[in-house]
Amino acid sequence: MQKLKDSELRYRRLFEAAQDGILILDAKTGMIEDVNPYLIKMLGYSREEFVKKKLWEVGAFKDIESSKDAFEVLQEKEYIRYEDLPLRTQTGQLVQVEFVSNVYAVGDEKVIQCNIRDITDRKKAEAEILQLNADLERRVAERTVELVYANHVKDEFLANMSHELRTPLNGILGFAEALTEGVYGDLLNRQSYAVQMIGSSGRHLLELINDILDISKIEAGKFDFRLEEVDVNLACHASMLFIKQSANKKNITVEYTISEAATMLMADPRRLKQVLINLLNNAVKFTPNKGKVTLEVQEQAEEGLMRFSVTDTGIGIRPEDLPKLFQPFMQLDGGLSRQYEGSGLGLALAKKMVELHGGRIEVQSEPGKGSRFSFTLPWSKSAQSYRSSDPAETVSETYDINLGRLSKVREKILLAEDNETNVLVTRDYLESHGYQVFIARDGKEVLSKAEEVVPDIILMDIHMPDLNGIEATHRLRADPRFATLPIIALTAFAMPGDRERCLEAGMNEYLSKPVKLKDLERMIVRLLNSPA
Repeated sequence: MQKLKDSELRYRRLFEAAQDGILILDAKTGMIEDVNPYLIKMLGYSREEFVKKKLWEVGAFKDIESSKDAFEVLQEKEYIRYEDLPLRTQTGQLVQVEFVSNVYAVGDEKVIQCNIRDITDRKKAEAEILQLNADLERRVAERTVELVYANHVKDEFLANMSHELRTPLNGILGFAEALTEGVYGDLLNRQSYAVQMIGSSGRHLLELINDILDISKIEAGKFDFRLEEVDVNLACHASMLFIKQSANKKNITVEYTISEAATMLMADPRRLKQVLINLLNNAVKFTPNKGKVTLEVQEQAEEGLMRFSVTDTGIGIRPEDLPKLFQPFMQLDGGLSRQYEGSGLGLALAKKMVELHGGRIEVQSEPGKGSRFSFTLPWSKSAQSYRSSDPAETVSETYDINLGRLSKVREKILLAEDNETNVLVTRDYLESHGYQVFIARDGKEVLSKAEEVVPDIILMDIHMPDLNGIEATHRLRADPRFATLPIIALTAFAMPGDRERCLEAGMNEYLSKPVKLKDLERMIVRLLNSPA
């Protein structure tokens, strides 16, 4: 008997201390037999307003639709759980609760125990989370639109900057080239030297512009990058040709070694040479007279890598300056007293190009003793296929610009160009080489001039008013008279995909400004002498 009393006391204490509301119902009548303090506090009704009343008579449950029917469901099922049930407090406020009922026997009678948990705060938090997620999704969508727009603006900016910077440079370098070749008459020695300096400065400016645009294109994910099989030996020889003159001026010895296995490599040939030229140029620039620069290429078969190393006996780099080397626009020789020229972009660009190949670049240096820049690229023995027996044959290209000139009978060239400076220099240069040059200053005039003069070849600027060069080419190709007419694209945009768009439009060749007039004339000769 004492055990029963102890058990009842223990149950009562648990009942009274429970942190959920508890109702005890008579399973036959629906009469509330007991209620714990927590439920009284939760709903605000007194104990007397619960006990000895039927469930559907208590104000808290009056809002439940068909309360009597609901009670019948409670009678029939041993376990019921409602996730989200609204109960009304004594003050009229709705409370969201989780309602769980269990039917069990007490002696000969059955009772229903209802556990009621206030989930108002939880529901509020869930609603806030849902709202936050909705707001986040909205902000992500808005940000995505902003990023797409920003990328579009960046693309337009890069294209416009390329056009705006290259167009005047085309005039500067074009006139320098034309003056050097005597298109405007013979020059005195001092005049010739001045023109050479103009051309040299213009080419240096073009290199800086290309570096800035390349960095911007990489950051924008618009960089033109194509892997193909590259003859490493030829790439190295071609790169060393670019530093030959500057090394000779300073009596710098240039050495080159390559292991027998380092033959072929999957890489972008243009970008590989760009990295090599950059490192070699820096080595020559920072090495005193009568110093030494070495280019070494070794395979690391076990690691699946090919290592390129450029070593110099130059001024070296302080240890605290090494982390700054590959940061854009960072120049260790900065300030007003700079001794060495440069944009501070070369090494940053080299690092990004090496990383685009899946490689890495590093440097070891000691002040006053020189530096060693090394980069590794992925490589495998299966990449070997051949080695050129005479690299110099491929590295240096010769071309006789007089080829085909004896048989030329004043071919007609239609020059589509809206920049007057470029019109003047290109026309003068080509006319000095025996061509008839006709000018069209916008895309619509190209179509009318083509019908009027029936040219032998068209030099098509892409960015023109009224009708651009791409659309003008489409319309020309639709006319049987001009279906096979040679067309060379000339553009100052020079953005990734431009060449492909021009060729897809039906153009035969593509040149980006600034255009070397000699290269342009060679291309014209080749196309005019090609079989239709």
